[in-house]
Amino acid sequence: MNTNRNIKQKKCKYCETLFYPFKTTQVVCNHHCAQLYAEEKRKKEEQKEWNIRKKKLSIDAHSKEHKTTLQNEINKLARMIDAHCGYNVCVDCDRVLDKQIHGAHYHNVKGNENIRYNLLNIHSSRSECNKYDSEHKARYKVKISERYGEDFFNYLENELRLEYKEMHFSNKEIYNAIPIVRKLQRDLKTIANKDSLSIRKMFNNIIGLYKKH
Repeated sequence: MNTNRNIKQKKCKYCETLFYPFKTTQVVCNHHCAQLYAEEKRKKEEQKEWNIRKKKLSIDAHSKEHKTTLQNEINKLARMIDAHCGYNVCVDCDRVLDKQIHGAHYHNVKGNENIRYNLLNIHSSRSECNKYDSEHKARYKVKISERYGEDFFNYLENELRLEYKEMHFSNKEIYNAIPIVRKLQRDLKTIANKDSLSIRKMFNNIIGLYKKH
């Protein structure tokens, strides 16, 4: 044993016995503990690697479920933004929104997977307008233009899909976005003095799927 009292005692990383190390980098009290400690570290590393692989397998196996969850949460966030900013009428028919409020996509999800989660593409409508009304898109165009102006309407109509034309989201990106969206839902009430489009752009950036540098 090293009896040099100028060297501080350490607690063995394996058995937790106090000991005087022979050198400053020594972390265990003897050779036996060193072997056991090394084996313990190896098992922990293997478990960590397996946990990472298991999580990836789980994400991939439930990718469809996660896509649906993220879409539902994004739609909810879009509806919350509209309510927060005082838009309590349907983006189609201009009637007051009832209990069945949809996050209506300006550009349909089918054929536009690249912008299905983009908040600029989703606005609150009555369920009847979104699901059943054949004039849905015609009135949507009029109301968006009235609400946000011609510049935004032209951007939404002509540029949004092209801007994100090459977007493809991995299962991991979708999975990781879900808790971020839920946190934004909780934090929305703290945001003041910002208009609906500014909030949508800011949140798109925070969620990270449509991040602009």
